[in-house]
Amino acid sequence: MISPQELAQRLGLPEPTPDQAAVIQAPLAPMAVIAGAGSGKSETMAARVVWLVANGLIRPERVLGLTFTRKAAAELSDRVRRRLGQLREHDDLIDPAILDGEPTVSTYHAYAGRLFGDHALRAALEPTMRLITPAVAWQIAARVVDAYDGPMDHVDWAPDTVTKAVIALAGEMSEHLRVPGDIREVGAWLRERLAEVKKPTKTHQGRIMDTQALREQLLPLVEAYQRAKARREVLDHGDQLALAARIARDHREVGVIERSRYGVVLLDEYQDTSHAQLVLLKSIFGGGHPVTAVGDPCQSIYGWRGASAGNLLGFVRDFPEGDRLAPMRQLSTSFRNGERILDAAARIQTELREEAKDVPRLWPGAAQQARGRIECALLDTVEDEAERLAERLAALLRQPREIAPDGAVWDHVTRHGPGLQASDIAVLARKRSQFPLIRTALEARGIPVEVVGLGGLLTVPEVQDVVATLKVVHDPSAGASLARLLTGPRWRLGPRDLVALGR
Repeated sequence: MISPQELAQRLGLPEPTPDQAAVIQAPLAPMAVIAGAGSGKSETMAARVVWLVANGLIRPERVLGLTFTRKAAAELSDRVRRRLGQLREHDDLIDPAILDGEPTVSTYHAYAGRLFGDHALRAALEPTMRLITPAVAWQIAARVVDAYDGPMDHVDWAPDTVTKAVIALAGEMSEHLRVPGDIREVGAWLRERLAEVKKPTKTHQGRIMDTQALREQLLPLVEAYQRAKARREVLDHGDQLALAARIARDHREVGVIERSRYGVVLLDEYQDTSHAQLVLLKSIFGGGHPVTAVGDPCQSIYGWRGASAGNLLGFVRDFPEGDRLAPMRQLSTSFRNGERILDAAARIQTELREEAKDVPRLWPGAAQQARGRIECALLDTVEDEAERLAERLAALLRQPREIAPDGAVWDHVTRHGPGLQASDIAVLARKRSQFPLIRTALEARGIPVEVVGLGGLLTVPEVQDVVATLKVVHDPSAGASLARLLTGPRWRLGPRDLVALGR
């Protein structure tokens, strides 16, 4: 059997660390892997697939990889395909005909959607039910809210806020596989407990009861929203996931079919899975199937929609190997950050790591020893912050090519190398409202900028004009959007003209 180190040498890849090699050549059994930021998680997952294929333990088409975003799924799929393509060139290692198939790499929601389409009839549901976009879901919920005439004495929000709350509560119930009756049972339990408290306070018990009362008054709207979707034979993402989880839980033959289709399963970013996703995956791939869950409890970002970082630490119990707990391995070497940055991160995460005792801190690789630089600044305004940031980045880009960002001399780039480029720099902002300020400050210094995601697109002036036009078409009384169009480059009305028009 070829080792991970030998396979990496044959394919011209960096040799894995001992931690990575232990994950790559682990037996075909359940396994959890705690992998911190920059610890080579994606590379290790791809290397495990290639190692299993190269040693004849699995065919590529029997591998399933799941992650959260389409971008992450595309990146993981591309990485695995490139590695298998390299393996195909070594016919002394493996018969190239075995590599004709390709792994399945998908998002968790897309996989749930495929399961629902394949097995909806088992739950007496139409597999052709249409998945709606968030915009259509909003339209359906808004009509429900507008038509509702029931009691709302605990809800003092505007209709748009109520619509948002109805969709959010319906989504939370789906993510936790709950129905309205469960919410009402919790309310009854809370009222019984409140009656036992001698001196309840508004700050503590009162706030809990107010929140519960608000939820119970929203429940008729949630039920009406669910009926409206059922009449139209449509589903939102939460419905699709919840129904897939219930089908997998209640029909064991679904698991038999999926396990026969996929011999190895890789679960990426497992710390962000919700209760419904846990039920779905456990129902299908529990009982000792070769499942590798990779993630970092310190990076859980989807708690607002029911995700639980405890899912990763609980994997060893949820996916046992017979009567034994599944093993938990760790990737503790960071290839992304230097020693000083990792030390600062470890100090900031002290309390978080006390709660998750099984999570190790990251250590730098040999190339990052005593590297990195931390700078802190507390400025008066967000505008000052953007200017300081832009000036600092401009200074970095002006540095000689042989000087690294932390001031050290590059040991792998010559004086004639590329040096630091704008595309090598990433800026993380606390909130989207900071994006325009930072972008303006960088562009003023001639630094090219790309803002990732829809939030970045909405800061482009031309796109803002399009959005303003759509808002005015929908609502002619949208004053801010109308003013933007009238004072913009097309009509160029001045303040006095606007006053006359207003009159």
